[in-house]
Amino acid sequence: MESVALQHAECPICFEPLCRGEIGVFLDATGQRVSKHFYNLAAAREMLANGIITCPLTRRPIHSVQKVPDIRSDPDGWFGTVDFDGNGKLSHAEVVESLKAILPVDLDAFDRAASAPGWWEQFDRDGSGFIERHELPQLVEHVTKVVAGRRDERIPDIRTDRNAWFDYWDEDSSRALDKEEVVRALLKTLQLTSDPARVAQMRSTIDAIWCLFDEDGSGTVDRQEFLKAGEGLADTIIATIGEQRS
Repeated sequence: MESVALQHAECPICFEPLCRGEIGVFLDATGQRVSKHFYNLAAAREMLANGIITCPLTRRPIHSVQKVPDIRSDPDGWFGTVDFDGNGKLSHAEVVESLKAILPVDLDAFDRAASAPGWWEQFDRDGSGFIERHELPQLVEHVTKVVAGRRDERIPDIRTDRNAWFDYWDEDSSRALDKEEVVRALLKTLQLTSDPARVAQMRSTIDAIWCLFDEDGSGTVDRQEFLKAGEGLADTIIATIGEQRS
């Protein structure tokens, strides 16, 4: 299953929307990118500083993180970094995913626009099937104007409606939350996504105590386990919120 972070154009480490801060890409020992994915730069650096040297998504070895240049001040540098294949042109997928990472766009609206007949052709002027460097400015200007505005998250209050909170984070309707879904839910509920050190601490904590909530060892926390009085994940989160605000 595709990472839930990728579906929302968020950092796969901290789940902060990528467009809200500087982003980076992981490199191997030869200086080549290990994947096409983008990460919050601070979270990626914190991860490396903590001794984690494998890509969170591909599990390939990583050696360093490279900052992605700002498309406005260094469009050539940005294009060169995003061009994963190094062929001087960007595919449809490269364009869509990279612009989602840097622009505060309505993701659903962008996906609909990018898949509409004729959309790609208005920017791919030479009909090559790719976007080249000189074709980029018009595309960025169009996306910024037409699909700007990322929707605000309205997270249900777990203290007043535990079932609604569970359903909100169960995006695949599996009737259970896996570990990544729980980490994402907690970081966002507790508003910790912009603090790399606390993100790392949260991930470590969930790894250590996961078995307390996943009683049947299924790898997920189902609704019954979540709602278990006094010992379930819901009561633990509510208690944590109380401590955080006291």
